[in-house]
Amino acid sequence: MTANPLIAAYKKPALYVALPSKGKWYDPQPKLSVDGELAVYAMSARDELITKTPDALFNGEATVALIESCCPDIPNPRQMPVNDLLVVLLAIRQASYGNELSVDIKCTECDAINQMAVDGNVLLSRVTENKHDTLIKLENDFALELTPYTIEDRTRLQIQNVKQQAIVQQLMEAEKAGEESLQEQFGKTFVEIAELSVELVARCIAKVHLPDKEAEPIIEYQDIYDWLKIITKKDYDQIRERVESLSENNIDTVFEAKCLECGKDYKTNIELDIAGFFAG
Repeated sequence: MTANPLIAAYKKPALYVALPSKGKWYDPQPKLSVDGELAVYAMSARDELITKTPDALFNGEATVALIESCCPDIPNPRQMPVNDLLVVLLAIRQASYGNELSVDIKCTECDAINQMAVDGNVLLSRVTENKHDTLIKLENDFALELTPYTIEDRTRLQIQNVKQQAIVQQLMEAEKAGEESLQEQFGKTFVEIAELSVELVARCIAKVHLPDKEAEPIIEYQDIYDWLKIITKKDYDQIRERVESLSENNIDTVFEAKCLECGKDYKTNIELDIAGFFAG
């Protein structure tokens, strides 16, 4: 298909951003600049409608659509490692609205809520490469090659967590009325979430090397999933914790602040809420 000359002439990258993953774990790989950075474009009017919808960015399709539009050099956003997500969304916001990001912070001395203006350039300059080792070895000599969660994984887990929270609320109300049917439903939902958690960790295991060094590594998902369900909690937690470490966004969000109410100087870890920071 011939490229639309109007779009080609109008749409230019607003900035380039370094990814914590350095482009690893994508399938297919993103197109990066000669400096290893991703081109980011400003949002269109359509994109802004997505971000203005309450909780839209907790919807996987909305997030994917936004990245497809503003980061076209990522061929398959669903498979983006989740540790790049916050950096990319911050860059999209900066490309669209400018550098300043306002966040609410709580004074450690008097609990007053202050508004702090954070420079997006400073935040993006604090992005570091994720240096956690992707290879992990268990005590029984099994060795695993791991990857971070993807956006698709994150979305599935969030949907299940929302479902669980809704069931918990309904269960509390049902207990007051002496109903038992929702207790069974909650039990089933809890099992579903536990199984999903194992499934998502299994998806982050690229290979399992057996203690027998002569044996071929296991790469079949179903074999890895079935094995993961029978290993000890200690081994499972070790694997899960490393996957979660690989999935961290690697942005230093600790800033110096001064309370306008009591005058206290303090350090604060700002919370970046991806569902709310697209307000212009």
